[in-house]
Amino acid sequence: MPPTATFDKSDAPQNKLPEYLELQRTRVFCKADAPIHTEGVEYSGAYSAMGVDNSLQLDDFRRDFKVEMHKLTNDVIEFDMIGIDASLANAFRRILIAEVPTMAIEKVLIADNTSVIADEILSHRLGLLPIKADPRLFEYFSENDTPNERNTIVFKMDVHCNKRDPRLTVAYGDSVYF
Repeated sequence: MPPTATFDKSDAPQNKLPEYLELQRTRVFCKADAPIHTEGVEYSGAYSAMGVDNSLQLDDFRRDFKVEMHKLTNDVIEFDMIGIDASLANAFRRILIAEVPTMAIEKVLIADNTSVIADEILSHRLGLLPIKADPRLFEYFSENDTPNERNTIVFKMDVHCNKRDPRLTVAYGDSVYF
């Protein structure tokens, strides 16, 4: 990750950025939750004031774009895309995420909710939970299908908390699915 530093225009010669700014201009660093250092890349005015052309030209892209592979297994791919605009790198990131098969809770039946969380909020939060199941082992469920073991996972959550008891945290493993 590039160092964070303050920049004085007199520190760099015309048409050349300091190394940490050049890294931010040419790379998007992806953390587990989101990419970072994308804020200055789309705004080329900051670079053009220093004489650096940040416009996208096809010939320059072909010459400068590189992919460096760091790790490639059946479950993990780790690589650097160098010399690409942040918006394009983010588009690749979104495409890759969209292609990863996932499953989510779609329908929630709440029989008795006496908690302070409204049914709609609880249903929404349950839909955000990751499900540890390989979606490739299931069939796609459409409107006309009947739920069965090949297209549906059913979870049952039965949690009780009394007023005087300490705060209760419900984890993924506390749910029973069958």
